[in-house]
Amino acid sequence: MRVLGFDGSPTGGGKTEAAIRAVLSGLPDGSSTEVIPLASGPEEALEAAEGADAFIFGSPIYRASYAAPMKTLLDRLPRGMWGEQSAPIGGRAVVLVGTGASWHHFLGLDPLRSILAGFFAAHVLPPGLYVPAEGFDDEGRLREPFAELAARQGAALGELTEALAGSPALRLLKPQA
Repeated sequence: MRVLGFDGSPTGGGKTEAAIRAVLSGLPDGSSTEVIPLASGPEEALEAAEGADAFIFGSPIYRASYAAPMKTLLDRLPRGMWGEQSAPIGGRAVVLVGTGASWHHFLGLDPLRSILAGFFAAHVLPPGLYVPAEGFDDEGRLREPFAELAARQGAALGELTEALAGSPALRLLKPQA
């Protein structure tokens, strides 16, 4: 199982990456994982997405929305429509990760969920993981219960990925327009 985590932080290497890695820790042993920072552009992520089995889309939430590097990736990510030759996340399992200063922004994952499920036809696991500032210790690691929730999302991502691999109908769902 090959799982990619996209770190949509404008700077990378911080709390959002730590939360993505905590989700990855819940995947089955033997999974191939990689976290790709989007801070320097989407090119590496677009290339790596081809052939991946599952994805984690992580972003800090600013003003109730995901960050600009994530938007740039989504604007460039093919979905197999209008002459595009691939749809790397279509029919694939996805977990959402959001980080923010306070609980006021936890609903910032909803627009990303809608875009990934509706526009890209990805299978987005509910409810995702949102970690406010108090969910991290002084070294930037997840505190409990957030670490446990992250691992649970990773385990569920692994199970959904395996279930999708055995379901031709679910893997073949595509955007309508």
